[in-house]
Amino acid sequence: MSGAQQAAAPPQGMRRIPLPLESYQHASQPLSAKRLINLMAEQQPADARTEAALVPAPGLATLLTVGPGPIRAINADTPGRIYVVSGDHFYRLSFAPRAVGNGIEDLGLVGLPTDPAPVSNYAVVTIASGSNAAVVCVPPNAFTCGHNAAAVEGADTLHQIGGDFPNVSSVAYLDGYFAFSDADVPERWHITGLFDPAAYDALDFASTEAQPNVLRRILSRAGELWMFGEGGIEIWYDAGNADFPFRRYPNGVISCGVVNKTIAQIDHSFWWLGVDGIVYRSEGYKAVRVSTHAIEQLIYATGSYPQWVIGGNGYAYTWRGHACYALSVGAHTFVYDCATKLWHERSSAISGTGLWRPLCATQSLGDTLLGDSRSGQIFFPANGASDAGVEPLRQFTLPPLWAGTRRAFCARLEIEMEVGQAASHGDVLLEWSDDGGWTWTGRRTLSAGDVGQLRKRVVTTRLGSFRQRVFRVSCHRASTFYAVDADITGGAS
Repeated sequence: MSGAQQAAAPPQGMRRIPLPLESYQHASQPLSAKRLINLMAEQQPADARTEAALVPAPGLATLLTVGPGPIRAINADTPGRIYVVSGDHFYRLSFAPRAVGNGIEDLGLVGLPTDPAPVSNYAVVTIASGSNAAVVCVPPNAFTCGHNAAAVEGADTLHQIGGDFPNVSSVAYLDGYFAFSDADVPERWHITGLFDPAAYDALDFASTEAQPNVLRRILSRAGELWMFGEGGIEIWYDAGNADFPFRRYPNGVISCGVVNKTIAQIDHSFWWLGVDGIVYRSEGYKAVRVSTHAIEQLIYATGSYPQWVIGGNGYAYTWRGHACYALSVGAHTFVYDCATKLWHERSSAISGTGLWRPLCATQSLGDTLLGDSRSGQIFFPANGASDAGVEPLRQFTLPPLWAGTRRAFCARLEIEMEVGQAASHGDVLLEWSDDGGWTWTGRRTLSAGDVGQLRKRVVTTRLGSFRQRVFRVSCHRASTFYAVDADITGGAS
């Protein structure tokens, strides 16, 4: 052939199909059906086998069990103390997370949160831990206790903050003050006395009046109080004034409504799902979009406004250098990895459908602690672990292959992956779709070897012809995937 013909000819023989580095399942799947379920991309050095690999997302190893569950809130801000709401009781853990001992105290009944009418599944349980006391807010009530454990003389018990204390919807701690969002007056929030959560003055309140708002939640970070509401966000600081110590920053206003159960802190930022169906992170005092069109389409696909705005839930965790924000909406849990700036999906089911199990998270002595949504278990992320005894599906869907105006033929496909590491769950399922990912008409079960078979090759042949094709790889083993190579001939590209 001439030089021009050679340049225009389709490549022959084995060639590498790019790995999917993110979940991007478009509403029109033939455009993009890429998905990562319980797998995540990880950048590799320039001299590694591949530039980026798919590594197994961490499993859930059980640390301990606290109460009947679910774990509605967990806080480890005070060294040596971890506070947990499990079911309708409040607990104090008075030992380091991985130390040996019996330090779990049931401090008493705090009830269940009452949702603001006319919605449901909206109120969130919050815990704030200060220098000398902790406060748990179970809307519309608040309870407090000191940090002295039962093993210490004069142990601190739990009691409800009463008197003329108003109905509240969340609590945060900053500079010796406990700050509460008001459950009855939409824009109001108030503070307690200095270092005394039971001291309340009806005149110690302020309003988020920079924009029309319904204040739902207060969080503290880096010496600031962030007021999250359905109409937007305001940022306040401790100015030390005698009448009321807090003032709003002149430029501390973000016009972005927030779904209050989706707020989390990670990577020096706040993260949340906006009432517009877009996922944001804070950069300074600005809201920056981090969701993709595909993620947003799936959020909207969960149904009407109450289903995804009221039902969304978010938390954050760290694992092996990955700082991650997890958002559960509908039947999906989406996870944004700050290291790669890419999304993947999590599920605790064998089938890969449904949500990831955690409901909340906190950081303690370098560990991430994750509270279970189904029981009283507290997990920590662990490499290669199951999800509390369940081997979840790990799956990736490759970008589409296009044959153009002529049919292409796939004579051979090889999956480059970690082999010979698992005695069980050693099979890999290869599936393919010739309609862009709508239906999966072909499948092969391939062996990735048992323990010690470190030179095993995961290969199959005679995969037929196509004009368009999408391959999908699934397994239940915690293996790393390096590449997928295929011998494809014919076609126009």
